[in-house]
Amino acid sequence: MPLGVPKVPHQHFEEEDAIWMDLYNKLYEERLLFLVKPLDDEIGNQLISMMIYLSLDDATQEQFLFIHCTGGPVIPGLAIYDTMQYIAPEVYTMVLGIAASMGSIILSGGYLGKRIAFPSATIMLHQPASTWTNGVSSRCIQNAEDLRMIRELIVEIYVARTNKEKLVIWNDLDRDFFMSAEQTLEYGLVDLIIGKRRRAPSWLKRERKRGPIERILHDEAISSCISV
Repeated sequence: MPLGVPKVPHQHFEEEDAIWMDLYNKLYEERLLFLVKPLDDEIGNQLISMMIYLSLDDATQEQFLFIHCTGGPVIPGLAIYDTMQYIAPEVYTMVLGIAASMGSIILSGGYLGKRIAFPSATIMLHQPASTWTNGVSSRCIQNAEDLRMIRELIVEIYVARTNKEKLVIWNDLDRDFFMSAEQTLEYGLVDLIIGKRRRAPSWLKRERKRGPIERILHDEAISSCISV
C-alpha cells in the first residue's frame, strides 16, 4: 500500500502547538528545492515560481537546488537557468546521481563557488536534439537553423560557466560526454566535491525550535529553579 507524502511536525510560532506539514512543503520553506526527475514544462514552472516566491519572501536567504535529472526540453531548462541569474539570493546547485543534458546546464547556473557535486555523481553534456523528424524540406532547413542557434547559445553558457574554450566545448558536445565528479571539477562545471561527513554542512544547519514537550520541560526546570 502506498505511504503517500510523509508529514513532519512544524511550528510557526513557539507559543503554538506543532502542526503536521507535508515533507516537501517543509523543505521548500527551508529553501531546499529539488529537480529529481526528467525536466518538463510543469516541473520547470514549479521551480521558477518557487524560486521567485522565496526570493520575494526573503532576498537574503540562500536557496539550495538538489539535482538528479536525466535531461529534458531546452526551453524550460534555460528558463530555470535565467531565473537563477535573475533572483537576488545566491543559489547552491548540488548534483547527486546524475545531471545530464539540461540538468548539467542548470547545475552550471548555480552561484559561482557554490556549485557542488557529490562524490559518486555523474555529469553528461551533449548537443541539443530536435524532435522534428519529417515534413517539407523548407521546414526541416528552418528547424536545422533554429537548432544551430540553440546549440550556439548552450555553448556560450558552458564557456561562461567553465574554464574551457569555445572550440573544446563545441567538440565535446558532438557526443554524449560523461564525466565523473572529479572530472567535472577539473572541467570547471562544479566548484566543490562534497566529502563524506557525519554532521550536516554548516549551510544546511537551521536553528531548531523547541517542541511542546521540550517547552514544558523547560518551563518546569525554570519553575523549580525559582522555587529553590
